Amino acid sequence: MTEEKRVDIGEVESAICQLRDVISARVIAGQNGAIEEIHVLTESTRPPKQIVRDIESALMARLGVQIDHKKVSVAQVQGNQKLERSRLKFSDVSISVNGNRSEATVHLANNGAMYTGTADGHSSAHSQLRLIATAALRAVEDAGAADGTMVVEDLSANTALAGRTIVVVVTNMITDRGEDLLSGSAIVKQDLWKAVVNATLDAVNRRLSVATTEE
Repeated sequence: MTEEKRVDIGEVESAICQLRDVISARVIAGQNGAIEEIHVLTESTRPPKQIVRDIESALMARLGVQIDHKKVSVAQVQGNQKLERSRLKFSDVSISVNGNRSEATVHLANNGAMYTGTADGHSSAHSQLRLIATAALRAVEDAGAADGTMVVEDLSANTALAGRTIVVVVTNMITDRGEDLLSGSAIVKQDLWKAVVNATLDAVNRRLSVATTEE
């Protein structure tokens, strides 16, 4: 029997979600990092066996990962129903300063509902940006969109490309399956704070139960 390859769960889920008719995917790996289970939700326009073959072909072609089709389970939405992904959108961000302490507040909107996250800490300029990123993660959690605990590992607002400033945020998604470092970026157009929020959402969006957007 061929030894199964250790995989990046996020990359596998992302590759599967790009396939026709696939709505969402969840991959479970064992302690050795190899795939143990793949659970996929699809529209009911094609037979599950065809979906499984697509998954096998896509993972081999894109990632060089060979899987046993018996590890793939497919659930389908009946009729013409579709699982619509809600979108969390940037609403606003603010910082209040009290002496050498600051508190960042981020609001994200979704279909008329507002979700709020806050984080407090030191008042240095770099610390304030980390607080904004952390508050954005707390707002995502407030929306019930995360499947684990999220923390900000690092942040840079000094990257310059094509004459523009780019914010880069690295987060850590901690679930019962382990830890997953994720990175995201956003161009600073007019508002640095907004770019920090958008970069944070860009880092975690592929691991959320709802999609996010920077619009």
